[in-house]
Amino acid sequence: MKTFIVYDLDSKMPVAVGEQVSAETARYCASVVTGTFHTNLFAEEIEVRAKCERFLDCQIRNKSTRNQLHGNNI
Repeated sequence: MKTFIVYDLDSKMPVAVGEQVSAETARYCASVVTGTFHTNLFAEEIEVRAKCERFLDCQIRNKSTRNQLHGNNI
């Protein structure tokens, strides 16, 4: 399964986020839920896990740096 954000091409706003096996399936499912014709939707695959891992790594590094600056041990 892959994670997709589905956008309405008319408004250029996201209308759905979820996991599906393909972009076409994501567009179809979003179409059913929103009532928007599937050809007016665009599905973009995103890598949530990689972004979350990078965010958490940054948070851990920042906390470690702050503690070192203030003389606290982790």
